[in-house]
Amino acid sequence: MKFDSMKLLAKEFFRSDAQTVIVEERTPQTPFPLHDHDFHEVMIVLSGNGWHMLNDEPHFITCGELFYIKAEDHHAYEQVDDLYLTNILFRPDRASGRYDFLDIMRRSADGEDGTRRHWQVTEDVLAQVKPLIEALENEARRSDPLSDAMSEALFSQLSIILSRSQFATDARGLPNSARLGHVLNYLRHNCTEDIDLESVAQRFGYSSRSFSRLFREATATTPHNYLVKLRLSKAMRALRATNDSVTDIAFSCGFNDSNYFSYSFSKMTGMAPSEYRRMPRHNHA
Repeated sequence: MKFDSMKLLAKEFFRSDAQTVIVEERTPQTPFPLHDHDFHEVMIVLSGNGWHMLNDEPHFITCGELFYIKAEDHHAYEQVDDLYLTNILFRPDRASGRYDFLDIMRRSADGEDGTRRHWQVTEDVLAQVKPLIEALENEARRSDPLSDAMSEALFSQLSIILSRSQFATDARGLPNSARLGHVLNYLRHNCTEDIDLESVAQRFGYSSRSFSRLFREATATTPHNYLVKLRLSKAMRALRATNDSVTDIAFSCGFNDSNYFSYSFSKMTGMAPSEYRRMPRHNHA
């Protein structure tokens, strides 16, 4: 079935038909309805949290997460809380240089089409790329003959840094500026397990008090709420992708009490898990 989606056009953002790449800051990002665009996009979460719906898949997002969004994708932002983003819009078919963002992303691919679509970097990497993004933003505003070439060069450098900045979940020996990103990555990949947050804090070198404070400053939510929403995100996908019972899904996604799962799910979505499962999906056409 077809669906109605807002279409964002390159001519509304790029200063010329030849321009390859620009930066669009969203500070903050407000709730935004389902849409697609005729350009590609790299979305970087700087701080805060919210729900990013990408091709009908829910992702609870927070600082340090990146998404590569293709022109044919459709996505939306919901239930945002101090969500600050940097969006880099680009058109690879306009590129004059030899760089290829898609090839760079494929170097560490995990997507079905051979391209990594979603990953995370640490705070020190965000700090490293900040001046590059600022330089790219300034260069993209210029209209001299070399500005497009310089923008492409900066974007190529930025792409390589972001692509090579994958990390393991073991944060021993990391500087303080890099630890929180590893915590978020650890929780995301282990959220269905029985997790004791105080033990997680100790594992990554935080006291309980500093862990809660720094976590809230960066994500605009608590460690417990973040963990619950990660589990709900997995449950939402399972409700659409499987015929498993609601109770089985609750337990497989890390909830020890199916009643608490149903309560949390209804509180977040406004509907029971069984109602959510019956909702029609948007098939892109």
